[in-house]
Amino acid sequence: MSWLFQPTGTVDPTGRGFLLGELLGSVAAAVMGSFCALIVSGTALLRSGDPSYMVFCALEASLIALRVTEWRWRSARSGQRPDHVPSIDASAVLSALWCTLQGALAFTIMSSGDLVLSVLSATLVTAMLGPICARNYAAPRFAFLLVLLCDLPFVAGAMASSEMWFTPIVALTPLFLVGAMQIIRSFHRTMLMTLAARATALHLAEHDSLTGILNRHGMDRALSRIPPGGERQMALLSIDLDGFKQVNDRYGHGVGDILLTKVADRMKRELRPEDLLGRMGGDEFMVIVRDMRPEHVAPLVDRLIEAIARAPYDVGGLVVHVGASVGFACLPEDAATAVELRLRADDALYAAKGAGKGVGRRYRQPWPDTRSDDSVAGQQFLRR
Repeated sequence: MSWLFQPTGTVDPTGRGFLLGELLGSVAAAVMGSFCALIVSGTALLRSGDPSYMVFCALEASLIALRVTEWRWRSARSGQRPDHVPSIDASAVLSALWCTLQGALAFTIMSSGDLVLSVLSATLVTAMLGPICARNYAAPRFAFLLVLLCDLPFVAGAMASSEMWFTPIVALTPLFLVGAMQIIRSFHRTMLMTLAARATALHLAEHDSLTGILNRHGMDRALSRIPPGGERQMALLSIDLDGFKQVNDRYGHGVGDILLTKVADRMKRELRPEDLLGRMGGDEFMVIVRDMRPEHVAPLVDRLIEAIARAPYDVGGLVVHVGASVGFACLPEDAATAVELRLRADDALYAAKGAGKGVGRRYRQPWPDTRSDDSVAGQQFLRR
């Protein structure tokens, strides 16, 4: 059944969630639709005296009660838990049942042969299909299914009646359905284009245009999205390149830009997919490492320092060397909040820079030298 709710184009998980959320719109439209159906069912009951219309009225009232109850329950859950992701299952099932009920009502009226009631039924079906398309375009296949549930029984009822002049409805129905699908697709395509443009703008706003990794704004947002709680295990690494200014001043900003890209690539290879790497500006980088204990962060810092300095960089035929100094702090051991964690990682970086090039320091903690001999020799080269 999930096939019914798949978008017809490419969309990221955030956009996918937005599209599905559109199916959980305000209950006001559903209430108005049921109110109109109750008027038609009540009129049919009064005009014909057929008790089946009383059943339609009862079912209509029951369905609207269920839809309002489901909407209130979902709203209450969202209010209690801001991170709660509502399910569309109940809402989708109730929508399908409601459209099935409208189709059954339309078939009953149209097959009765009562021209007055047939006009009311045609008006109701026509009035319903517009809002159905507008409220469910986020899932085009599901929206078209709802249209079919309302319209096909209406057509079948017209053919089952004794009125021969209803026959042209059969010829009009395919054209009508094609038009409805075009409207749904147009709305859906426009929304996909809007979501794609928004995703591109967000990516550009949060990523460094030079290296492709997160920028300062992106790292700030990443930190703000990390949920609070004492059970969090996280480390923040502040990284400053050693020797980059000399390369930039000697060979120019073009060489410096290429070098920054190559340094970022080396660091990414040392990090896990879930780790976050960002360029804070100039030759300053930051890494957010989650679910890693402090005793495991120190070896990671050593690997990053070694990876950056272990081999020279070929930049457009030029061979250049840079190293790195790293300061880091851990949550909750060294800080209580993400803001405090960042400040203390910066303090640790200052300590690392003061201790000499190519070293790492944890906030106010002794540093075990676990680097390889080649890494130490490379850093001694940089200090010379």
